[in-house]
Amino acid sequence: MAKSLKKSAEDNVQKMKEFSFDVQQDLICQEVLETLGVVNDLHKVSAKNVFDDKWRIDVWTQQWLEHACGPSYNIKHSYFCTIKDNCISGCDPEILPLYK
Repeated sequence: MAKSLKKSAEDNVQKMKEFSFDVQQDLICQEVLETLGVVNDLHKVSAKNVFDDKWRIDVWTQQWLEHACGPSYNIKHSYFCTIKDNCISGCDPEILPLYK
């Protein structure tokens, strides 16, 4: 019986590591923002799976130009990252804390 309880516990831990695609995207975006800090004029952070465990992460900002009818959106930071266990294990360029 102890072995079956252990196996059940291991299965539950394994299920907790498997997230849906949307949750995984949110976790990656949140990790980037936590590392960068508070980005002025932040519009959104997008994370796209390119292939296997390689992701492209873009930090978008918005800017209101004089005499414009709407905002302009720009990619302020862009990273190509390796994701392991739903966490960023490496990035090119490295994500550095740039804001407070």
